[in-house]
Amino acid sequence: MRSYKKLFFLLPLFLLACKNKNEPKGIISQDDMVDILVDVHIIDGSLFEMPQQPDTLYKYSINKYLNTFKSHRTDSATFRRSYAYYARKPDELLAIYDKVLPILKGKVDSLAKIRVKADSLLRIKQNQLNEKLAKRAADSIARVNKRKADSLKELQGQGSTRAAAPKQKML
Repeated sequence: MRSYKKLFFLLPLFLLACKNKNEPKGIISQDDMVDILVDVHIIDGSLFEMPQQPDTLYKYSINKYLNTFKSHRTDSATFRRSYAYYARKPDELLAIYDKVLPILKGKVDSLAKIRVKADSLLRIKQNQLNEKLAKRAADSIARVNKRKADSLKELQGQGSTRAAAPKQKML
């Protein structure tokens, strides 16, 4: 009886120890999963820029996801199966996201730098445009003032010729 008890406890222990520790077939490797998750999270972030209508989200997002999976030579079913596999192993999923987060942070930082440069270039162009408009306005005001001055001189010149002309006596 004692040997049966030992066998009862040792057999499951033996089976668990001999379990294959490698990833099963059809599971995406951790390095490839990192690249795919980076692209998937970028797509998720871009969806916030679109109108939040159900048909629109499906219409535009499905193609983005499919193109991402195609570029990584996988499909959505394999991705879901792999994600579910890693979700059952939190340590591995955490290791994957420890690689994903710095990549996304780097992309966000570079995007912020590009936006700052674009904003500064836009401000410079706006200032140049404002200077051109101010110069045109000053030139047009100067032209108007010159016309007014010329017309005043003409009026003054006409008035002096009238005053110099002899007045006729009326009978």
